[in-house]
Amino acid sequence: MLSRILIAGLAAILSGCASNDKALDTAKEVSLIDPDIPPAVAGEDGWGYQQSAEADLDRDGVSERIVLTARAEMVRGRPAWDDGQPWQVYVEAADGTRRYVYAQRLQLGALTMRLALDEAGDPASIVLFEHLPDRLRLFEAFYGGPEELRTLLRFERMLDPRGELASPMLP
Repeated sequence: MLSRILIAGLAAILSGCASNDKALDTAKEVSLIDPDIPPAVAGEDGWGYQQSAEADLDRDGVSERIVLTARAEMVRGRPAWDDGQPWQVYVEAADGTRRYVYAQRLQLGALTMRLALDEAGDPASIVLFEHLPDRLRLFEAFYGGPEELRTLLRFERMLDPRGELASPMLP
């Protein structure tokens, strides 16, 4: 339910900002890997929060596992969030090879992952929605295999970080 509300809110924000010159679809290629954050695996060494999906993103006939994880301990089935924690997203091939898409520390923020569909209705790319008190960003990552990854910044908007509306809803 929360993810539906989050996506509906994002759609409203994006459609409302479409006429604002400073909120254009930038489609700028970016790297989302902070080299100071070592690669992690969901469920290991404190990386307790995780979500995953399976899809054939590289169109080779074999599904990959797409994983979002955050370094947060789970308490009674819910994450025990700190003021900030590192988040990672990776694609895991059938042979266990991992390609990291995202490795960032979000202070008072959250990351949401979804899969975008192509015209035929098949999963085609990874969509990441980064929500911080002072910024919203939307990224799209295209995975073509362990050696082929292209990530685009699709949308970025600075926000007023003050007041009750500033804090994102954490999962």
